[in-house]
Amino acid sequence: MALSAGSAPAMGAVPDGQEELLVNGTFDTGSDPWWTNAGMTPDTATGELCVDVPDVANPWGAIIGQNDIALQPGSEYVLTFTARAARAVTIRPIVQPAEYAPGDPYLSSDAQLGTDPVTATYTFVTPDQELPVANQVQFQLGGEGAYEVCFDDISLVGPPYVHVPETGPSVKVNQLGYLPDGPKNATVVTEATTAQPWTLVSDSGWVLAGGDTAPQGVDPSSGEAVHTIDFSSYAGEAHGVRLTVGDETSHPFDIDAQLYQELRTDAMRFFYTNRSGTAIDGSIAGTEYARDAGHVGVLPNQGDNAVPCQEPKEWMDGWTCDYQLDVTGGWYDAGDHGKYVVNGGIATYQLLSTYERTLHADVVDPGALADSTLQVPERGNGVPDILDEARWNLEFLLKMQVPDGEPLADMVHHKVHDVEWTGLPLLPSEDPKPRALHRPSTAATLNLSAVAATGARLWEEIDPEFAGDLLHASRTAYAAAHEHPDLFAPRADGQDGGGAYADDEVQDEFYWAAAELFLTTGEARYERDLTANPLHKSDVFSEGFYWGSVAALGRMDLATVPSRLSDRHRVRRSVIEGADHLVALQADEAFGQTYTPADGRYPWGSNSSMLNNQVVIATAFDLTGNPAYARSVLEGFDYLLGRNVLGKSYVTGYGTDDARNQHSRWYARSLDPSLPNPPRGSVSGGPNSSIQDPISSAWLEGCLPQWCYVDDIRAWAVNEITINWNSALAWVASFVADVSARRALAEHC
Repeated sequence: MALSAGSAPAMGAVPDGQEELLVNGTFDTGSDPWWTNAGMTPDTATGELCVDVPDVANPWGAIIGQNDIALQPGSEYVLTFTARAARAVTIRPIVQPAEYAPGDPYLSSDAQLGTDPVTATYTFVTPDQELPVANQVQFQLGGEGAYEVCFDDISLVGPPYVHVPETGPSVKVNQLGYLPDGPKNATVVTEATTAQPWTLVSDSGWVLAGGDTAPQGVDPSSGEAVHTIDFSSYAGEAHGVRLTVGDETSHPFDIDAQLYQELRTDAMRFFYTNRSGTAIDGSIAGTEYARDAGHVGVLPNQGDNAVPCQEPKEWMDGWTCDYQLDVTGGWYDAGDHGKYVVNGGIATYQLLSTYERTLHADVVDPGALADSTLQVPERGNGVPDILDEARWNLEFLLKMQVPDGEPLADMVHHKVHDVEWTGLPLLPSEDPKPRALHRPSTAATLNLSAVAATGARLWEEIDPEFAGDLLHASRTAYAAAHEHPDLFAPRADGQDGGGAYADDEVQDEFYWAAAELFLTTGEARYERDLTANPLHKSDVFSEGFYWGSVAALGRMDLATVPSRLSDRHRVRRSVIEGADHLVALQADEAFGQTYTPADGRYPWGSNSSMLNNQVVIATAFDLTGNPAYARSVLEGFDYLLGRNVLGKSYVTGYGTDDARNQHSRWYARSLDPSLPNPPRGSVSGGPNSSIQDPISSAWLEGCLPQWCYVDDIRAWAVNEITINWNSALAWVASFVADVSARRALAEHC
């Protein structure tokens, strides 16, 4: 180690083969992502990071640090920084795993500071063994009384971390398994250019079936040479079976008619543990998921009981409000503590749609979504549990509507969340940040209108008073949106504390809301609006649907919910044609995906794109009864459950190698062993070609689509969980469970 004193030099060039591993060590962009404890507030006004250190007893009582640093084993690194203090003090620079245990630091030393800037350089070598993925640099400042200290030019240089994913066997299968009468396909990553023999082997070693692989060439989504295997001819039930090709053997899987029954309920279970404004009961959710209520005004929470509007910003066109709203309840949206109407809207709708499908489809497992089928507090109240769960968020959405007498009355606030970003991990009950309502938007208003109209027809007999409240809110929101048709959520409103969810094209929201109001009321004015909308005769399926593109939701309901729509036959035909297009694309996918982007790049939440396309295909099955559509949906599940180049099941608790470290502040076991992993049945967002977060962008640069994923809690761009992705999983899992229970998969004649 070397220590030198003098003026702070400029940051030096990084040697070839090495990399600067710290972010914003010069504090040119504020203090992020550096963190502090002990109530210290970073000040970067001078171009340094300065803090007032309190008088604490222990060195670790006051710390400046940076997390999320990946290091290579057995490698040399150099830590450099310049610092000064208001008087002579001793500080302690440390590099160590994020989950510290005695004896773990790679570097731990002392540095003496004074009033003149001192530049310190430390060289250390990491242990020659597997290291934790998450490491940190910290400066322990306590034990020296109260004083001011300032840092600049903090640098950690060394060999970059090389991410080598564990892809498992080269024979990629659905790690949950297959239905006896369903399609059974697998993919083999191999350089072989000719067909190879395969065998299906029982858990006791018996050969159950065999054949030859089908070479497919290089798969563009993975860049790998692959073969496919079709073993659909084996129709027996078996458990713990494997596929073998040469020396490679797949993960074990089952062939069982009951495979998807638990996934249906597990996917819906996600929503109870995501509830805001209520304590989560461990006797219902499982003891590891028990937690105190979040955002109910119990310190340190500021609470959602009386939330003001956000402070005026230059991009808000002068909007503000002087009222406060009680917006308790609802579901936390994703990995943070925010609640967003457009995301909550489509998620709530998909739960409602999951139930409404059972009222009109021919192939349904009777009673599967009845009362007492889910683990929710309302179980046993005579109402289908899935509707109880959806109501929890519907009631929150109603609270987001602007009160009568106020400017923009009956419009809907776009979102509510913290005024600043919080770190991981953080239980909802421990979130100390103030909350703010964000400006109403046309998109949020029409989301409420559409979802409330859907709910109104489903509660009409169950709870007529609630149904009336929903229909009133839907009508008033729809009218308000027509008065303010271009009030868009600002794209700049995603910098502090929550995502923007910006959407400046709302023709699809107008179409969806009009469709749901027409189906609920039968009124001609809503039919005129929807049939006059240019989207009514457009292809709304080829690009897929999601929270920002919702016309397909209205189209599918117009096709499946009984009505007197004048061109209902054409609408039904359009859904079938949309499904046919998706099935045709799937036929060219060597891993069975139900999503083929035109530009070849996978978007944020690509797994939800797969699932939402499966919803379209499943709806075509409900319209036609053609088993080919159901078989397509099942093959799409293969990709999500392990038949992909990474050999990763993207559904927690399902498969040999499943995603468990999704981005979340409270399902954060990888950061805090006292916290749980996400619940069984949680789906990860999946590969994302844009890799926007620091972890995936550093580890996955240049990745082909299927490779753009890492199961790390910090990789929020590829590994987040959200309510609208799990609602898509719940819809499709319920459909598949129905189909498998009713044995509706025979080849269509």
